[in-house]
Amino acid sequence: MENFRNTYLTTNMKNIIGSLDQRERTVYIWGAGFSGLVLCHYLKKAGWKVTIYEKENRAGGKIQTLKTPFGPSETGANAIFLNYDGLELLKDLKLEIISAAPKLKRKLFLDNKISSPFKLSLLLRVLPRLLSKPPRITEGLSVADFFKPLLGQRIVHDYLSTVLGGVYATGAENLHFKSIFPEVQNTIQFKSYWDFFKTLIRHKKAQPQPEIKGSASFEGGMSVLVDRLYELHKDDIRLSSHEEFYPKKNTFICTDAQTASVMVANYAPAIASELKLVTYQHLSSVTVFLKRQIRDLHQCFGVLIPRGNKFLSSGILNNKAIFPINNPNVYAYTFISHEKLTPEEILKEIQHLQDDMTQDDIEFIQNNYWDRAIPLYNVNRSLAINRLHELTQTNKIGLFGNYVAGISLREMISAAKNFAQNNKFQGV
Repeated sequence: MENFRNTYLTTNMKNIIGSLDQRERTVYIWGAGFSGLVLCHYLKKAGWKVTIYEKENRAGGKIQTLKTPFGPSETGANAIFLNYDGLELLKDLKLEIISAAPKLKRKLFLDNKISSPFKLSLLLRVLPRLLSKPPRITEGLSVADFFKPLLGQRIVHDYLSTVLGGVYATGAENLHFKSIFPEVQNTIQFKSYWDFFKTLIRHKKAQPQPEIKGSASFEGGMSVLVDRLYELHKDDIRLSSHEEFYPKKNTFICTDAQTASVMVANYAPAIASELKLVTYQHLSSVTVFLKRQIRDLHQCFGVLIPRGNKFLSSGILNNKAIFPINNPNVYAYTFISHEKLTPEEILKEIQHLQDDMTQDDIEFIQNNYWDRAIPLYNVNRSLAINRLHELTQTNKIGLFGNYVAGISLREMISAAKNFAQNNKFQGV
């Protein structure tokens, strides 16, 4: 029974919630953000008709490239980290890819300075513990609890939480182990940490590998991706829609969980209650254009900053170094923070890195803030997702977004592709 339950959970972790009724050919999608657009794209390829309702006057949701006087500023994702399905989609859309500049260094801010995260002393501490037995994998296990016996509290905080925070916007203690590593959760107990890492490696090797790897964007920024999806399917998308929500057959809500909860409250209160359990991190994404570069970020992808430092930011991206074609004339950096940063605070962040920087070095600041930026991948989200899979088996409502089947663009692409391939339209 335990093995069956774990298999069920693993299946749910990467699946869109809901099913399709072959007696109704049209799929009704609410929300034209990235998840709604990519689901529409794959469903149409699988033979379905699609109608999308979007309350805003543009498609793309949080993904938008703002044109400033000094260069582009991304309001959401700065790039897509390619897997096989992601690259396949970009080829299908006939988009020209800009790969991130190669061999850029990734840095951490530790001991009051920017340094490499890969240190021999760290490796020497970890190696002797690789053959030790990790904790049993339970439903409530956090990533921090799993790795503390191997790494220790200090390394978990300074390294693991900081690196994972660059993706999930929170520390390892808040991250649900089975949600972050769904490919290994069929195992209840690993013999050793080395056995765990070997399982991850085997799983990765078993996946089809893209011919182009790493981070990628487009000349003109990430808006190019959502704009192409919109152009291909604009006849099926109703922007600035005032349509009142009503769940017909084959209705899929592709919004954040909190918005979806409000939408379904009158029709499916049990589903609405579970959706409320999915909480979100609020984030600022501040693009700063400077007259000169920050010295310590030369030839760097960026720097991640552990909690408890003097910074308000948790990470800084070096946009000019990553995608120089999109930032030819000025030095552009993106500061990621949980706070709404003021111009004065942004200057202090810059001066933490280089104290001779002044207000005169700043050409322009584009400050973007999202109240519901990234879903928190904790145990409450995991339990809610599994209950939602059960509840929607007898309900018309389907759910999709970055809180459902993976937090990244590439994971959402894979989820939408697999869902459409497994639900091809068979009707007349």
